[in-house]
Amino acid sequence: MACLQHPDTEQSVYLLAHHTIGRRQGAADTRIASAEISGIHAAIQWTGTHWNIRDLSRNGTWLNGQQLVPARNYQLQLGDKLTFGRANNPAWVAENLDPPANLLIDLNSGDAQELEQYHLLPDEDEPVASLHFNPVSGQWLFELTGHDGTGEHATAVKHGQRLDCGPHSWKLFLANNEGATSEVALQQLTIADFNLRFAVSHHEEHVQLRVTRDDIDIDLAARSHNYLLLYLARARIRDLESGADPDAQGWVPIQVATRELGITVNHLNTQIFRARKQIGEALPDSIDTSNLVERRSWEMRLGCKQLEIYKGSSLEASSTGVAEPTA
Repeated sequence: MACLQHPDTEQSVYLLAHHTIGRRQGAADTRIASAEISGIHAAIQWTGTHWNIRDLSRNGTWLNGQQLVPARNYQLQLGDKLTFGRANNPAWVAENLDPPANLLIDLNSGDAQELEQYHLLPDEDEPVASLHFNPVSGQWLFELTGHDGTGEHATAVKHGQRLDCGPHSWKLFLANNEGATSEVALQQLTIADFNLRFAVSHHEEHVQLRVTRDDIDIDLAARSHNYLLLYLARARIRDLESGADPDAQGWVPIQVATRELGITVNHLNTQIFRARKQIGEALPDSIDTSNLVERRSWEMRLGCKQLEIYKGSSLEASSTGVAEPTA
């Protein structure tokens, strides 16, 4: 997580892939409100292998005491000292020169953590929200699940936006989304395009899950949330076999699910978040897993139609070969 150290506060100022420094509010990524600072004074840019700085000002930029030639790129080194406007102005220090990273910055402590493709908030032990990248839309989505079972509330969020989750607050820092969005053009698949194969032990104390499509074959370790997915898969296959309309297949009232599974709504939400995270991290980043479990008011269903359930070595149920009802 590349950053400069602020000369006054000594706090970290994290760098965008193309980061500008200047006086113009709303235009410069880092603002220095001094008269000798130009509107856009200097630019720091990630090249793919290193960071360069370029002076764009009238009054000058200094690197370790040496004034830069305007519009010429200079490679930054760890520990370099940068001054803007005058050589004796307070120095900004190149504190970290790692590649640019997407971050969540804690608004209370200032601490930053790198974003994963699927991030659970406030933590993985008791998540009540998620932040994940949707490769189909090219957006980051903040999803807060209500404990009343009324469903999820996913909103698109942007760089610099504040995210609140209970007593916790973060600032979203998106250094560079180009790598993720460019992958959208290569393959716009969702988890619904994959086959889910469940392997259930005889007493159903272990449920393993395999996710397959073409040359992708991922065997996921047994997790407690796999039983929730198994429960929903059985409901979907059962409705398919009974000839239910495709739009009506698999929907289970949340109140019924929590009663039959012996869990609370909060625990159910946590299991959904963890299932999405586990599958999302195992699959290529370009595949959207947000519809693994579909939800509407007071109901939910498994978002996948291609399903197989094995109990021991025997096939218990499968959606393969069952014809969808026709109008």
